[in-house]
Amino acid sequence: MEAAYGLAITVTMLMTSTLLVSYLAGVRKKPALAVVFALVFGAIELSFFVSCCAMFFDGGYVMIVLSALLFYVMFVWRRGTAIERMQTIYLPVQEYKGQLGELRVDEGEPLLADNLVFLTNDSSFDKLDRDILYSILNKRPKRAKAYWFLNVQVTDEPHTLAYTVNDFGTDYLFKVQIRLGFKVNQRVNAYLRQIVADMVSTKRLPPQAHKYSIYRSSGTIGDFKFCMIRKMLGTETELSTTDEAVMRANYSIRGFCGNAARWYGLEHSSVIFEYVPLFTRQREVPTLVYEEPHPMSTTVIDDDEDDIISGDTRTEIDAAAGRTMALIGGDTASFRPLDGDE
Repeated sequence: MEAAYGLAITVTMLMTSTLLVSYLAGVRKKPALAVVFALVFGAIELSFFVSCCAMFFDGGYVMIVLSALLFYVMFVWRRGTAIERMQTIYLPVQEYKGQLGELRVDEGEPLLADNLVFLTNDSSFDKLDRDILYSILNKRPKRAKAYWFLNVQVTDEPHTLAYTVNDFGTDYLFKVQIRLGFKVNQRVNAYLRQIVADMVSTKRLPPQAHKYSIYRSSGTIGDFKFCMIRKMLGTETELSTTDEAVMRANYSIRGFCGNAARWYGLEHSSVIFEYVPLFTRQREVPTLVYEEPHPMSTTVIDDDEDDIISGDTRTEIDAAAGRTMALIGGDTASFRPLDGDE
């Protein structure tokens, strides 16, 4: 164990020195100082590292295995996120505002919820991920009285509590960004209810009173339904072998870590999960050619053909049937009981 600890400390020292050299040369623009620092501290720390390598088989391999595992997880997470961001397309909400307004008042579609909430990583003020609009309009239209597109940002300050809203000039479309400090509990449902109450009080959102309620007053805030969009790797997605393996490992790690419903405190809320394909370039699908159906060929069975059961076998079957009839005490075809003299 001492060998693993010593090797881990030495590698940490080398990594710290490497980061400091990069900072001096790239940020502070002092390459000469970076070279001097690298030569002095690099020589000292490399000597420690070489001496610790002799203890590799005495337990130092534990640190190497753990480091390789952590590096693999970090690489898969970073590369997988980069692949998703490369294929993400953001669409202007203004171009789809009319369709969303028509869907909102379309009595032919069932009302899914008073407030339909989508969580998004997009921090832009007037655009939406194509997957969200695809989910609302194409993948079985989702009718709601108000649509909320929620983005949560964690700030460097510990106790930040702030939000901004873009209503796109409507009273049913809202792009909300909640800014929370890194020490603040991310109770998204509670914060969103507070935002809706503020919007109703300032008349930016119509009241959402319900006819039925266990309380004396039904209130002015309706129900909420949260929709989580999850990407999946389609069978026709054209990725390199390495990138495909990375994406499969990335989705496996995400499944192990849990889902956004737990992260944002929505375990007891009404949540629906939707899976959309990873929109990368698709493999070319071969084109089918239509052919006219051919007439069915009929086969004439010759009655004179021999039975598939041989003559000896047929005789044995008939004899066994006769013995069975005598054993059960009646004629099974006519259900005639045997006479007492028989």
